[in-house]
Amino acid sequence: MRLPGLHRGGIKPPPPCGEVRLAEWLFPLLLALVLMALVWIPYRDAYHRQSTTEKFMGLVGESAIDDNNVYLGLMHQAAEGKTLFTNNFTPEPNPPALFNFLYLSLGRLAGWTGWSLDFVHRLFGAVSILLLVLTSYSFIATGIRRPFYRRFALVLACFGGGFLWLSRLVLKLTGLDLRPISGWLVEVNLFHAMIVYPHFVFAAALLTGSLALLLKSERVRRFGPAVAGGCCAAMLAASHAFEAVAFVPIAAVYLLLDWMGQGRVPGSRRWKCIGIVLGLPLGMLVINRWMLAMEPVWGDVVRRLDFSTPEPFRLVLGLGASFFIAALTFDGLLQIRRLSGERMAKAWLVTVLFLAYVPYINWRWHLLNGIQIPLAVLATQGLRRTAFRWILLRRRARRRLACRPRALWAPPGLAAAMAGVAVACCLSSANLLLSYRYEAQQVRGPTYLSAAEVSALEWMDRKVARDALVLGSYATGNYVPRISGQRVFLGEDKLTNAYEVRRREVSEFFSQEWDDQKRLALLKRFGVGYVFYGPDERKLGAYNPARSPFLAAVYDGEGIQIYQVRSGNPAAVRVATSPASGGAMP
Repeated sequence: MRLPGLHRGGIKPPPPCGEVRLAEWLFPLLLALVLMALVWIPYRDAYHRQSTTEKFMGLVGESAIDDNNVYLGLMHQAAEGKTLFTNNFTPEPNPPALFNFLYLSLGRLAGWTGWSLDFVHRLFGAVSILLLVLTSYSFIATGIRRPFYRRFALVLACFGGGFLWLSRLVLKLTGLDLRPISGWLVEVNLFHAMIVYPHFVFAAALLTGSLALLLKSERVRRFGPAVAGGCCAAMLAASHAFEAVAFVPIAAVYLLLDWMGQGRVPGSRRWKCIGIVLGLPLGMLVINRWMLAMEPVWGDVVRRLDFSTPEPFRLVLGLGASFFIAALTFDGLLQIRRLSGERMAKAWLVTVLFLAYVPYINWRWHLLNGIQIPLAVLATQGLRRTAFRWILLRRRARRRLACRPRALWAPPGLAAAMAGVAVACCLSSANLLLSYRYEAQQVRGPTYLSAAEVSALEWMDRKVARDALVLGSYATGNYVPRISGQRVFLGEDKLTNAYEVRRREVSEFFSQEWDDQKRLALLKRFGVGYVFYGPDERKLGAYNPARSPFLAAVYDGEGIQIYQVRSGNPAAVRVATSPASGGAMP
């Protein structure tokens, strides 16, 4: 039965499952531009707030800046021509390893073009948003036929999130803390990832594109899309392997559900397509595993990851209204007449929710990246079969005109219902945007550094050897590898070996608890070459490095001092400090 209000005279019927007409791409492209503009707002605010004394460092989200500094530090190494990366956030010497092809490529791009690392990072974020929107729409089209339902699902996927706004309202009115996860579990909200983690967005785009190409290879019965999907999945495994670990079981569960629903064994061509799509990423995952086994420093970093998924109640609140709609309208896993994309969405959702609670996967919450995309498909289809269908039938009962105003992309009643649902699903994204705008306008670290600190780090970039080890506070250590390229004694918590011990040693080094004998023993034990002394180090204690005979000042400018550890050969210090410039000691 054809429902009223869905066609006008001369209007083409909906495209076949998975097919996207050329005119349909206009909406995803416009939405991608809107997302780029919205994501840029906190960055624009921060750039406007910087001054001659306080510099915005190009990153927003205080809880995410340390992580992003790690990736920008890798880009710094690649921009200088390195192909193998060292872990510059731990004091132990470590051999370089082939690690993270994505940021290797971005760093090389910065080196070849002369663009700044910050600009390349933001450009990568914009490209990732565009790729995610286009691949998401392509995937949504495999599970939803009508264009206006596809557009609605795309909006839910890009803006949908948890009940962060509701939990904050409840806390303010009642004092009850629901402990929302939307503020820190970025993976459950794509808009959140767009603001702070561009490589999460890129990974979600590759995962979604791989699944969409797998479905296309089945639909057109050709191997070309399967090869393209396998290449996307292999690229995912080489750049952010966590989602690639989820991709393989998602495809397997989809095949199992389809097999059980259809009641017949898939044909040989289909098995070949599945083999191609899964074989390429599996090979890359094996290579990744081998590299981590060969390089224990990076393997230890992965083993130190402890990303436990929150308890189910909090996770459900983090998934938001789309999850509740999908759950309330769920019609089973083995419905025969459902589109392949809807079956894939169910496989995606079931698989990642199961893997998110497998205890031996210590980085399991990464597997939730992109989960709003299958939720958007299932929520839209659930509403289409229930509430939206009731609206259209009620409209026919009132004998309204079958045509709709040309200004609307759905019948008026349906458009109003869609708008209401979209607002309910997307309020958390609006809350996140406002929160990041407020945070970006607060001139404080680590979002901002003083101009004096930036000048000192730039001096180190020019004058200090790359293989030198620098001791400083945690805040300083997270910027040194990114800006000046040296290895640090204390840095990002997951990359610093024995992080708690190193942090305590730094605190005691700058306090009055230690004497010079203990300080010198620590410097010699790890081969520290330089000590950075700025505002963050002064907060740790009253120690004055200028009074220690084993330290020689090589830089002094605007309250920032850099000391070189004397090696017993005074000439070594003079060589390091002879090109006096930008605050260097004569």
